Amino acid sequence: MTLRELFEHRSGRVIAVFRVVLAFVFFAALLLEPAISTGGLDAGIGLLAGYLAFSLAMVPLAWRNWWYDQLLALPMLAIDIAFFLVAVFLTEAANTDFTSPFLAIFALTVLSATLRWDWRAAARTGAIVIALFCISGLTLASLDDPLDLYRFGRRAFYMAALLLVLVWFGIQRREPQVPAVDPPSDSGDSDALMWRALEYACELTGAATGILAWNPAEEPWIEILTTSAQGSKSRRAGPDELSGWDAAARDVRLFDLVHGRELVLDFENRPRAVPLRSPVPLAGGGGIDEGLCLPFRGGSGSGTLVLGGISGPGADHLVLGKAIAREIGTAFDRMAVGQLEREALVARTRSAIARDLHDSVAQSLAGACFRLEALRRGVRDRLADAPAAEQEIVSVRDALRREQGHIRGLIESLRTPAQPPRRRDLAADIAETLADAGAHWALSARLEPAAPVEVPGWLSHEVQQLVREAVANAARHGHARRVTVGLGTTAGRITLDVSDDGAGFDAAAQSGPWSISERVAALGGELRLSSGTGGTRLAIILPAAAAMGTTT
Repeated sequence: MTLRELFEHRSGRVIAVFRVVLAFVFFAALLLEPAISTGGLDAGIGLLAGYLAFSLAMVPLAWRNWWYDQLLALPMLAIDIAFFLVAVFLTEAANTDFTSPFLAIFALTVLSATLRWDWRAAARTGAIVIALFCISGLTLASLDDPLDLYRFGRRAFYMAALLLVLVWFGIQRREPQVPAVDPPSDSGDSDALMWRALEYACELTGAATGILAWNPAEEPWIEILTTSAQGSKSRRAGPDELSGWDAAARDVRLFDLVHGRELVLDFENRPRAVPLRSPVPLAGGGGIDEGLCLPFRGGSGSGTLVLGGISGPGADHLVLGKAIAREIGTAFDRMAVGQLEREALVARTRSAIARDLHDSVAQSLAGACFRLEALRRGVRDRLADAPAAEQEIVSVRDALRREQGHIRGLIESLRTPAQPPRRRDLAADIAETLADAGAHWALSARLEPAAPVEVPGWLSHEVQQLVREAVANAARHGHARRVTVGLGTTAGRITLDVSDDGAGFDAAAQSGPWSISERVAALGGELRLSSGTGGTRLAIILPAAAAMGTTT
């Protein structure tokens, strides 16, 4: 185990070791450079020797027992403060500026409060120590005890300044920064994400055994994953098998099932040692007697992590576990959002394909049927001569071939990965589409003179589909013989005006062509429809975003 693994997220160990090192250095300094003390050198050395022995005895406790380490945190702080006051005055002399440990022990007490609790506790601790130091010094001075008031005042000022700095750093102290959960290769695979989350928690805490229970939203079962030195396994538990499995999953806790105790965070995010409030069903079933319980929630469900086999757990692991649980919950949220985005994309793609098939294949086949039916009637009534019938058949064949080429283009665009957007002349594309549609429906379809309009290829395709559908509707439903299209730009917007000479319909009673309405709405545009006995007019306005070549 590396030095980092021994002490990272283990403030109790750091404090205990620092206390021993400080006491030992001070003890060695007194032996190597004896000072003329006010209370006698022997008394100072004897006091320091006792403090050193006591500090050594506290190291294995802090190393192995997180419960007593937290429970004795406040008494140990009081002992450190008492030793600080007695040691400083017992070793006080004119030549002890470099021997006296007052700054180091003062820093120990303030840092201990910061690491174990927060900056507020550190500020209170520092203020108490300074006040006791001043009271003790003034008391000695009033008793005519030889005391250098200048040195005494200077030390009090040093402590006040050091306290401000340490409290400031305590205020700036943040929760442990943990990396985000690496998403699995298949971002939509919830099983893969659960395994990754379990591995992630074990890696950051050093746990040898981990159990993850996940209850998908609106599902009765619970997915349970277990990893340990013996291997990994998963199973699905029914709703009654682990009754109340998440009843105690209110907050992060460090538990000890054997002795019935736990550490929790209070409302100010400070650790508290309390009796075990409720059982940990997952821990008992997984053979974990001591470990971390980390509840987490995501948009698609809720879960709990139980981690055991952690070397030297302590109060720091509560804050670390809270950060881990938050990141895992965020990962499940990201997965849920990604699934919603994919579902929405599939829905949009299906709708777009449906519109394209309706505006191209369906309408082209309808047009072919329309003309073939006319040809059939002519042949049946013996009104069509052979050359005219042959010409009509050739015309239908050519129209179907053109539509076949159009369908192949659609299929190719679906197969080919997205390419950089190409600019197209919308006026030229519309003119070509009108020529094909006019020949297919046997009517006159033309574009009024228009200046070139440069747009992205995808937008040109959408507008061509609008025009194709409008011509088909005019021929099929309005029996029009002439369709005219006007194209222009106004204030950066694209305007499209489609009019025909068909029979028209009651625009107030009908909502209009659904395919055109959906396509215009998808582009963020506006559709205005007017119809009467003189024909039908569609006014389409596409927004500036479409004219600039960006999707909405």
